[in-house]
Amino acid sequence: MPQISNLIQFIVCYATQRDIQLTTVRLVKFIYLADLYYARATQGRTLTELPWAFVYYGPYCREVMREIDKTTALGLINKTSYESRFSGSKDYNIFTCIDADLGDLEDKLSIYVTSPLKDVIKRFGDDTPALLDFVYFETEPMISAKPGESLNFSVAKPLEKPKEIKFKTLSKEKIELAKKHIRKYGEKLEDGRERLKLDMLEERTHRDESYYQALEFWEEEDLEVGFEGIAKIEI
Repeated sequence: MPQISNLIQFIVCYATQRDIQLTTVRLVKFIYLADLYYARATQGRTLTELPWAFVYYGPYCREVMREIDKTTALGLINKTSYESRFSGSKDYNIFTCIDADLGDLEDKLSIYVTSPLKDVIKRFGDDTPALLDFVYFETEPMISAKPGESLNFSVAKPLEKPKEIKFKTLSKEKIELAKKHIRKYGEKLEDGRERLKLDMLEERTHRDESYYQALEFWEEEDLEVGFEGIAKIEI
């Protein structure tokens, strides 16, 4: 299924370029969001065409996990496993891009997917709790689903048709003035990015043991559906 492989590569490579620690939970949720964005543009048809269900922390798909493993086995992405710093916790994985042309991967996917997907990766790539809240409470298939149910992407909100924009003809003087303001804005934007990097580095120095323990809790892999049996509670 080349489209899924391209999608997985695109997500991993984009996250790697932005120095985002892409864990299993984050990767799966971003694939779900890609399916949602595609469904919004295609009246409910998903990009992966695989079944999603509402389990544990939200949307989960067993077949997607297999596709991630296949993409890793083919050497298209890299998976590094880290031993937990806390006893009793599972090991967790970080996915990175080995050597791929991000632009080529983006060309193989719909802009209806890549544009909002890049935005959401930048927004939630390093914040698992916020990402889980977003997919749990703010995406149409999850809002209408109950735990254990399959997700229905036909409820995805259709995209609105863009309004026609009419441009006015500008004089050469106004064009030059606009270019000047754009250059100044670009300089301010670059300064802001540098300050943000410094702030992020400073913030990381204040992460204590409690922070990493909470992070590893969120990064436990989703449970699969289909278990049967009787649970006994002893008091």
